[in-house]
Amino acid sequence: MFDSIFRDGTLQDYIGKCKKDPWIGTPFEGYVFLTPKQKGEFGERFVTKYFENKQHNVKKAKTSTAGHDRIINGIMSEIKFSLATRDKNGEIKDNQFIINHVSKDKDWERLVFFGINSTEESSCFFWFSKEDFIIHLESDECLFSAQQGGKSIGNDDYICTKIDKLKCMPFIKSIDQW
Repeated sequence: MFDSIFRDGTLQDYIGKCKKDPWIGTPFEGYVFLTPKQKGEFGERFVTKYFENKQHNVKKAKTSTAGHDRIINGIMSEIKFSLATRDKNGEIKDNQFIINHVSKDKDWERLVFFGINSTEESSCFFWFSKEDFIIHLESDECLFSAQQGGKSIGNDDYICTKIDKLKCMPFIKSIDQW
């Protein structure tokens, strides 16, 4: 059965396109092949190093179920990290990011987002407070949508794919304003 299904080569072509790494030759080479859990851990490590390089005090959360990833200068911080997504040909689509699994019921004070574009200069780094996030969820201009969150917290996870619009919202702060 498999021979006849794969005979025309289109399925292998599809796999080949999906395996393309547009980040070859950059410090992010190979990132696209990490599992979601590994990508999350990488993002937390990346953001930790960023803040440590800026002389901030960074500590890991006390437990993996703490509801935040790091404590930065005493502030419980949720970290979200994304490389720019890929188009159907596997090329980088600058300024196309995803922020997902943001929960209003988890224990965090600030959410830090690092969105990596094809150049360091065009990448985006910002943060917002949990208070502002909750207010934004109830606004008519909300850019987050409900995302399946699991039984333990109900449907309390949110996702945003409109990062260009999000970063222009008045409650978004530059990472330099930490």
